[in-house]
Amino acid sequence: MSSSTNKYLIVNADDFGVQTSTNKAITELFEKSLISSASLLTVAGDSGDAATIAAVNKLSVGVHLTINSDDKENRWQSNSDAKSLNDDKGLLHDNKILALRAKSKEVTQELEAQYRFMVDNGCVPDHADNHCGTLYGINGRLFFVNAFRFCKKYSLPFRFPKSPAFLERQLGRKVPGVLLLAHKMIVTTAKRYDICMPDDIVSNPHSIKNIQTYDVLRDYYVEQIKSMKPGITEFFLHPSYPIGNTPSEIDNEWLKREFELKLLQSGDLLQVAAEQRIKVCSWGKAPFHLQ
Repeated sequence: MSSSTNKYLIVNADDFGVQTSTNKAITELFEKSLISSASLLTVAGDSGDAATIAAVNKLSVGVHLTINSDDKENRWQSNSDAKSLNDDKGLLHDNKILALRAKSKEVTQELEAQYRFMVDNGCVPDHADNHCGTLYGINGRLFFVNAFRFCKKYSLPFRFPKSPAFLERQLGRKVPGVLLLAHKMIVTTAKRYDICMPDDIVSNPHSIKNIQTYDVLRDYYVEQIKSMKPGITEFFLHPSYPIGNTPSEIDNEWLKREFELKLLQSGDLLQVAAEQRIKVCSWGKAPFHLQ
């Protein structure tokens, strides 16, 4: 953790490029200075538009490294056409199959291709993070090494928390010893490659079924800001408008994204951060050099 007592907050919007409704939401949040950063999902269908928006407006955007598809039927298309990451429909959906099939060399090729996609579209990433944790080693593959080599090559900070507190929040219980050892190994490996990482990261781990209401979501994030420790903390959310013309139903997981958009639009997070004397910054402006 940083030796300073100062607290720095990165407010990041994930999945820039996943849908036109998401692009609209993230663009508006940037225009009103309600977020400080975003992550571009280069393998998604609307990523080209997102990259153009980022380039024209000189936005603080990172590369949202992705080697899997979320939707079984509507697959994303890899930027490298790596055979071990794809089938005839696109990037693999089943992460168990992905873990068995993926070749380390082709994972690196895909990361490189996603970086080039952004650069070729006029926006140079200021950080890297990972979609669905496929590079964190939770699938039994040590792809975090690929990620760290990639980040070292391009001098990019990477989203992984130095503190294991994130794991405890995600699990909702004490972290098992084996996970603590895995976390320590990843942090140690990052140091070996001189990779800058935030002290902590925060994202609401609950499904919409458990959240139910906007106020529950809001209260979670407000409490997390109030309990922030000194150092650099990233809050990553997935704000979006509805995919259709009407708000999502309560049993639709997309509604959580609509709640997160409403929260960011309210400005409540930034207000609470100001009250707590927390400095909001982008990934590019975060003082990693002080760690």
